[in-house]
Amino acid sequence: MRDLIEIHLTSRTHFGLLRYTCKHLRQLLPLHRPEQLSEAIDQLLENVVEHAYEKLENMDVTVRFTITPRQLQIDVEDSGLPFDFTPFMSEAVDHTTQHEKGFYRIYDLVDRFWFTMLENRGKRFSVIQAFEHNYDIRTGKTSTALPDKETILQRLDVRRFDESDAEGIAQLIYKNYHYTYYKSQFYDPVKIRQLNQDREVVSIVAVYGVRVVGHFALVLSRHAEIAEIAIAAVDPEFKKMGIMTRMFDTIIATARAMHLNAIYGEALMLHPYSQRANLSHGMCETAIVLGEVPSQTEIERQIKASLRSGAMISFLVFDTHKRYCLPPQRYAGQIEAAYRCAKVENSASRPANPNRQLLSHHLNPYINVGFIIIEGLPDDEALDELIDLMHTDHCEMVYADINLHHIEEIDEVVAMLNRRHFFYSGVFFSYYHNEDYLRLQRKNSRFVDEEQLVCYSQHARAMLEYIQADEARVAPAGAEVQ
Repeated sequence: MRDLIEIHLTSRTHFGLLRYTCKHLRQLLPLHRPEQLSEAIDQLLENVVEHAYEKLENMDVTVRFTITPRQLQIDVEDSGLPFDFTPFMSEAVDHTTQHEKGFYRIYDLVDRFWFTMLENRGKRFSVIQAFEHNYDIRTGKTSTALPDKETILQRLDVRRFDESDAEGIAQLIYKNYHYTYYKSQFYDPVKIRQLNQDREVVSIVAVYGVRVVGHFALVLSRHAEIAEIAIAAVDPEFKKMGIMTRMFDTIIATARAMHLNAIYGEALMLHPYSQRANLSHGMCETAIVLGEVPSQTEIERQIKASLRSGAMISFLVFDTHKRYCLPPQRYAGQIEAAYRCAKVENSASRPANPNRQLLSHHLNPYINVGFIIIEGLPDDEALDELIDLMHTDHCEMVYADINLHHIEEIDEVVAMLNRRHFFYSGVFFSYYHNEDYLRLQRKNSRFVDEEQLVCYSQHARAMLEYIQADEARVAPAGAEVQ
């Protein structure tokens, strides 16, 4: 349940009404830092008015207050001049310096602060201020039904999945994504049980009392001894308590106990939080996969994607044995940097060349993408037929995964794919046959976002810029690259 207050501003004279609303909410709600709320909104509005509107008579700003049992979210939307917010979303904000005004000051004042482009409707700045206690929207009363953070963490049970947890997991996914999550099996308790029974998924849950308040899973690969870490969700009432960190530690320990070669995460580039969590647990950013996240994906009904968005790929490699690598000259610098980050060294010992099919493929119909696996120098005609098949099957993105250990003609393979407008994505460790692969990617859709992708680290930003430059290099003559 939530409550909504919306104020439409076309003049500075209405700012008094807004300040009155903030004062009323400060008195009404059990805010974590009530004294800082008004200052944050003042700072945000002043920035919007100053930078979005050259003439105040054109001002068109909507301020929306969304009240839930655990937090107040304030969205400030305007249809004014565009603004590049990306410098304020990279790396951690330096809180050792006292910021007096501007966006960095807002970071100091609130619990969360982020920016969203609204395509043809302008832009949105959002802040969140947490509550000290639960707030009952129907009665307007506060409740201390939830103990303090320390007590909750002491009583929290983080463990492997039990069949009785399935319904709670499905409800968590709904609370976080409504019905927009592309791994749609996780809305169905029966499928959640079956996936765990079949060992396709190893779920970790955080349970408080009898209530499932967190979920994280290892999605086991069918192609190698690795797993994706995915389907992460925490009950909105229990956020900012360290529950995700506890589950993350358990996920890593579980993967090690299962003797997996590596785990990897696909962090949605709609916000920086998953990327930050992956980095804080020692993972290494090795690839950006454009267009993998379907359009209309929505997080907590607050962050939405109107175009296909991207995923930041991070690996934690457990099996760091030396391995023979044949990087193509075109991408050698990027590949070598990924190996150094993953702490994997090169070996001079060449492995035996396996007898594998040169070209194979598989599709993911849930998100309309296709994968081409390349184990040797393919025939031009066979490669074109496979790419045409991807078009026929309505794949909006096509990813080509190239073996990095056995293809002497790998430079020629890369040139073939570049001529067909495939460009760099990154390195995937132990991805098929427990071997490493270079991924290139190709767009089959115009509706792939590259402008609003959020990069948390400077390394990620540099990688995205490299990918965009490579895309421009291989684009058809006269074609516009987003």
